[in-house]
Amino acid sequence: MSAVYDEILKPVIFPKMYKFSQKFADDKIDDIRTSVVKEITSFPGIDAVRGSTVAIAVGSRGIRHIAMIVKTVVEVLRGHGADVYIVPAMGSHGGAVAINQTKILEHLGITESSVGAEIRSDMATEIIGHTPDGIPVNMDKNACAADYTVTIARIKPHCSFRGKYESGMLKMCVIGLGKQHGADFCHVQGMENMGKNLEKIGRVFIEKSNLLFSLALMENAYDETCYIRAVSKDEIMRKEPDLLEKAKSMLPKIPFSNIDMLVIDEFGKNITGTGMDCNIIQRFTSEHMVAHPITKRLVVLDLTEESDGNASGFGLADISTRRAFDKMSMQKTYPNLLTARTVIGGKIPLIMDDDYDALRSGIKTAPNVDYDNVRIVHIKNTLSLDALEISEALLLEAQNNPNLAQLGEGYYWQFDEGRNLISSWTTGD
Repeated sequence: MSAVYDEILKPVIFPKMYKFSQKFADDKIDDIRTSVVKEITSFPGIDAVRGSTVAIAVGSRGIRHIAMIVKTVVEVLRGHGADVYIVPAMGSHGGAVAINQTKILEHLGITESSVGAEIRSDMATEIIGHTPDGIPVNMDKNACAADYTVTIARIKPHCSFRGKYESGMLKMCVIGLGKQHGADFCHVQGMENMGKNLEKIGRVFIEKSNLLFSLALMENAYDETCYIRAVSKDEIMRKEPDLLEKAKSMLPKIPFSNIDMLVIDEFGKNITGTGMDCNIIQRFTSEHMVAHPITKRLVVLDLTEESDGNASGFGLADISTRRAFDKMSMQKTYPNLLTARTVIGGKIPLIMDDDYDALRSGIKTAPNVDYDNVRIVHIKNTLSLDALEISEALLLEAQNNPNLAQLGEGYYWQFDEGRNLISSWTTGD
């Protein structure tokens, strides 16, 4: 960094930091594998798979235990006499390139050897029907060629639109299995109409497709699996809205407002579609969403390896690092943004050479900041809110919050030789 920058950032001094744990409702399923086996085995139509081909649709999200869940689904269906294979169901992710979608699965621990099934990746689709107003309904050609398709879907509030159906079973069908073509048609009227289009296209998909069931998953605020159900295609439209409301009630929150600087270690497609959960940071990639801002500056330090270069959501941050920027692939990011018809998430934040200057810049540029009482919150990512760091200015507020527990005494941030932050999540004080 130049002497000019050092002179500009000279007034910034990092405050003492404190580590806290945050308590949430902790209902979870302890034996995930047994629960998956039970759900599929007891599914009323399971005997239909004997002697049939079944495509298992898997998305790009970093669902907890996803590799083990996929492997278990493979084993159970095969145990019932099915010939199974995997299809990536992730819309335009991976730059809308088939081999890249296979790589995304690999980053999630899902390979042919790890789950014991062939992966058939292709961006080609079949049109299986049309909505009453003429929108074509697309389905992955490899899934379409099977006798049956099974999806694995995590239900969560979406980051960019609201509706009866958001992230979940229906979206995995319409967007995931619709590939780039299906995603493009669903987004054609903008995010403000996304919920309506998802429902409209989804009804036709369910009626016309070979979908057998969706393995619906939900995670609690600790990112642990708390719900597993095999939902038949005839029940998806009825059951998913209630499951979505339950998922919304479990969404974790950052327990502070009027923050000067929110620091997030990593963002990425494996975490959420916008890299950082917009519902948590209260910044949105869609202009029609109503935000309730919690921070003046947002600094994100890195892009996850699992994102494979897809930096969708980068523009939600104000400041980032050369390390994160260098991992960004425009070829893998822009097709996703163009399909979604959104540009905010593709904008580039202020890029600093290292964490040290990114963090100093965040404090320096926060409007009306009090350098002696700067309000900082630091999290690993928006899936991990059970542990957080706060600056001394927030200490009393945190100590008076019954859902927060202080972990040790205060300390100052430490940086390595490259002036990058030494992780407090692994080193403690």
